[in-house]
Amino acid sequence: MTSAPELRGEDRADFDDVLHRALATAEMRTRLRRGVHTTALADWLRERVEAGRSEIAANAAPEYARYLSARAGAGGGSTATRPRRVPPVGRWVRARRRLLPALAVIAPLLASMAAVVFLLLGYVLEIADAASETADALVRAGWTAAVIAVLTGAAALAGLLVTALRHRSVPRPGPDRAARASAVDQARETWRQALLERGMLPFLRARLAEREQARPGRRTDRRPQRPRIGYASPDYASPEYASPGYGGPERLGGDAPIPRADRHDAGA
Repeated sequence: MTSAPELRGEDRADFDDVLHRALATAEMRTRLRRGVHTTALADWLRERVEAGRSEIAANAAPEYARYLSARAGAGGGSTATRPRRVPPVGRWVRARRRLLPALAVIAPLLASMAAVVFLLLGYVLEIADAASETADALVRAGWTAAVIAVLTGAAALAGLLVTALRHRSVPRPGPDRAARASAVDQARETWRQALLERGMLPFLRARLAEREQARPGRRTDRRPQRPRIGYASPDYASPEYASPGYGGPERLGGDAPIPRADRHDAGA
């Protein structure tokens, strides 16, 4: 039985992106909002995910192995997987790269124009037999400018040919290369989806369930009863609170006590 491939360093960014996608799902947002401190709970989950990175990645090991195989077959993967790194260059290097092509075009033109002007003036002065020394100097300057024009033109042409050959030597992506790059992108997205569904979300659910079980339970059955302040009203329906009968004479027996007012009337 082969072990699951370890998560490589260049794929850590994809792993972190899957974590963000998991925390942004409706389920996780709802469960995070139940807590008092949402930000602290999210940070706690990120710490748990960082500690269990290998466990989470192992749940999508087959897809990750296919992704690595496709990336190796495509020669390192697509541009989205491994971005090209541009080495830093100085300002003078960039300025020289911009200046040289401009000089290769401008120098032959200026030398050609100077050669035409100097030769024309020099030969005109020689024909007129005036200032022969100046005419000879202008002719020599004209031929020198013509030589400079030829040399700079040849250098510009050579640079153009070298650039064309360099661009020709760079392999252009053909149909097979484009198909391999598409296969790499497809394998990458399949791995990310499997990592989200089978690795990240179950791990987050398990950690939240453990946290909820570890919290002390709320006592819902033992509610303190408020003491009743004051005195209870007497039960006048009980026999001890029964009122004496002050009905008519027919209700008074022979031994029944006569009210005080009746006794005074009887004595009178």
